[in-house]
Amino acid sequence: MEALRQFAVRYLIADAAPLSARERWISALAGCLGILLIQGILTVLPAGEKLSYLLAPLGASTVILFALPHSPLAQPWSLVGGLLLSALIGYGCGLWVQPAWLAIGLALGLSIWLTALLRCMHPPGGAMAVVFAIAAQQHTVSLLTALLNAVAALIAVLAINNLMPGRRYPQCAPVRTPAVRPPRRSIRHEDLQHALEKLDTYLDVSEEDLVTIYDLATVHAHRRHERRTCGEVMSSPALSATFATELNEAWALMQEHHLHGLPVVDPAGRVIGVVTLENYLRHVAPDNGRSIGDNIRRLLRPTPTSYSDKPEVVGQIMSHHFATASVSTPLGDMLALLSAQDHPTIVPVVDAERRLAGVLTQTDLLAAIYHRQAAAAARH
Repeated sequence: MEALRQFAVRYLIADAAPLSARERWISALAGCLGILLIQGILTVLPAGEKLSYLLAPLGASTVILFALPHSPLAQPWSLVGGLLLSALIGYGCGLWVQPAWLAIGLALGLSIWLTALLRCMHPPGGAMAVVFAIAAQQHTVSLLTALLNAVAALIAVLAINNLMPGRRYPQCAPVRTPAVRPPRRSIRHEDLQHALEKLDTYLDVSEEDLVTIYDLATVHAHRRHERRTCGEVMSSPALSATFATELNEAWALMQEHHLHGLPVVDPAGRVIGVVTLENYLRHVAPDNGRSIGDNIRRLLRPTPTSYSDKPEVVGQIMSHHFATASVSTPLGDMLALLSAQDHPTIVPVVDAERRLAGVLTQTDLLAAIYHRQAAAAARH
């Protein structure tokens, strides 16, 4: 019995992650509503009584569209292009190729080749090619039927998937627009392209999902291996500022200790904000007649009068939205945050009463990883 189980696991059962009960119910409900909507649309379209002839290919499409909405095979171009091109090829082969068995084989092979070339592969397109190769020889169907069926399916998937909670359709690659500080990804588009070219096979997963899977797996691996807490690796005691600390005083403190930022605390020692070099630069007014250094010195210079047209203390420029950690937070939970390109300059670490206990920086993170790897190497 064990040998049979091992054989099944190795050769018969795909190593796919199980769906949650919620996702199974959503997929089942979406599929049911989708095929009902498709039939409803087809009943009102003026195309004759033979539209139901294609409900078998559309049934196969429904599984992909509503159970695998992330798949590249389920996106609009794959759906419409895969169905229509396959129907066109099947129709042509059915009219011009004899005998029927050769027309069917040729239609299926050509539809795979063309949809793969045009990046619109859709498995039910194979059924569409076979159906039209047979129907063309019997003169029982027209290409208008394929067009209306594809349009009905597209309308249904756009409506149903976008109504389902937690779903977004379509999920094609977003337009890449340059940002001021684009988020760092562990792998980039060119890395994926290189890997896929080396594999030279079709993967039924989008590029965005591949990156997400890799990032989640990497974070999980770090959490599994890293057992320390933020309290064990943080820099402590931590330098800090108060709301009323003058800008020049906080700036001098950061320059003296080579810091990129300071936590801001209230009289009880609770963290109320973070001030970084970026906070200073945001309040340096551009002036074509002065250098950036002159503008920074003007910002730091205290105003001798009671009225000022610029910030004077840290509380006026500090960030109110910032990341924090507790002394008991697992270090692995902070890896993704501090390894991103747009990571916070510092992460205040607080105790059970929300008082400042230390700070965690990218330098602390790298030092912790280095010491763990050095210790592991020494053991071996």
